[in-house]
Amino acid sequence: MGKKVTFISIGLICLLFAYTGGGFAQEQPASAQTPKAEEGAVESDILWLWGEVSSIDSQNKNLLVKYFDYETDQEKEMTVAVDNKTILDNIKSFDEIKPQDTVSIDYIVSPDGKSIAKNISIEKPEIAPEPQAAPPQTSTPQVQPSSSAQENATSSEPPAAPTATENNN
Repeated sequence: MGKKVTFISIGLICLLFAYTGGGFAQEQPASAQTPKAEEGAVESDILWLWGEVSSIDSQNKNLLVKYFDYETDQEKEMTVAVDNKTILDNIKSFDEIKPQDTVSIDYIVSPDGKSIAKNISIEKPEIAPEPQAAPPQTSTPQVQPSSSAQENATSSEPPAAPTATENNN
């Protein structure tokens, strides 16, 4: 009888948690889920872009980057602004960025919808070391094989076994 009461008690507790657990998993209202645009971008909202620089607006410090959108399977272009807080990798200044450079950009979207670069890394091609010239070959005297060795090398028959008279010499 004691086991039966324990079993029923455990079953009721499990049912209690099962019914109340569903209430904890309800979605919050949409206003509580997403931060408001007026609050500004949060570090967790950093996005990533990898592509090729199409053009540069040095006066406004903007890059036009051509990239491949894997969700739509299309090439697209995006303008990314650079500010004084942008960290530059593999370059010292914005002026070193050139069209056709391959870039990796971490950026945020500002409340007004402008993409602002947080980090720009230029991928520089690795320069393969130039192959070293082969050392000059010194002329070494070549040994000419004897005439009997040449004959054996040119004939298609294997050399004959020495005869008994040749072994006695």
